[in-house]
Amino acid sequence: MSGPVTPASAAHELDPQIAEALRTVEVKADLRAPSAAPPVTDPLVRDDIAPLRGRSLPIRLYQGPRDDCVIVFFHGGGFVKGDLDSHDLQARMLCEVTGRPVVSVQYRLAPEHRFPGAYEDAVDSVRWVHEHAGTLFDGAAARIAVAGSSAGANLALGAALALASSPSAPVAQLLVCPFASGDSTLPSRTEFAEGYGLTSRAVEWFIEAYVSDPAQRQDPRFAPVLSENLGVLPPTVLFSAGLDPLRDDARVLSKRLRASGVHVLASEEPTLPHGYFKYAGLSEAAKGAVVRMNTAFRDLLDDLRADVACSEGELK
Repeated sequence: MSGPVTPASAAHELDPQIAEALRTVEVKADLRAPSAAPPVTDPLVRDDIAPLRGRSLPIRLYQGPRDDCVIVFFHGGGFVKGDLDSHDLQARMLCEVTGRPVVSVQYRLAPEHRFPGAYEDAVDSVRWVHEHAGTLFDGAAARIAVAGSSAGANLALGAALALASSPSAPVAQLLVCPFASGDSTLPSRTEFAEGYGLTSRAVEWFIEAYVSDPAQRQDPRFAPVLSENLGVLPPTVLFSAGLDPLRDDARVLSKRLRASGVHVLASEEPTLPHGYFKYAGLSEAAKGAVVRMNTAFRDLLDDLRADVACSEGELK
């Protein structure tokens, strides 16, 4: 599986519906416009607690109709903000479109919990969900995929790297507008420094709130694109925004994943800003991108399921 990265519009033309929202309203991350996605009925959604070593994390479980894989989802928010409610719509859409159960994780936030706190929460929660998948979702297979947006994509990627070659290794990952490097010299940090929602100044503020030592910016647990072991990662769906100070994080990550032999389907949405997931209820362009993103991930999981079924049939 592979695919080209769509280049951003040279004119930097922001989707007009999102541009209007940025000018006139404060758009919250939990927009719930009815057109954004078919709702997951409440009986299929419940809150729980993941008892990890030395701490417990709130989680929200979304029951999907298929049981071959459980998706562990990490919200965005620059490691500083966000919770189960702020990204409820994203988790619901992921569950609806892929058909798979989703576990949304409320990891510890900075500055109260600095690096590597959120990273450790991601690794331990993926391992815990793998060990308890059948109990959490009544017989679901102990196969895990990971997904995340922005800082959450960073955590999903970090967990996949940490758990590679272990029984808890994710079989696939969905990365949306990933924060992958922390490199402030990338061209998109200047090109889209302001005027498109997330600013480069805000990115730096989030980083400074999360890391306690500038040297940590070179730690692969913080900047996973720097890992020398990217080749151990599973097949990846990577969606990014063309009008995003983190655009080049995604471009560099996609290039290095492919160079390491990882199967990548990448798409860069040319008229959309960072975090377009949350604009799906306002913008047809954002809604279309979100549907394509989740559909691509569903198709990847379907292909992997077929491969497993074929392998099991050959063993019988």
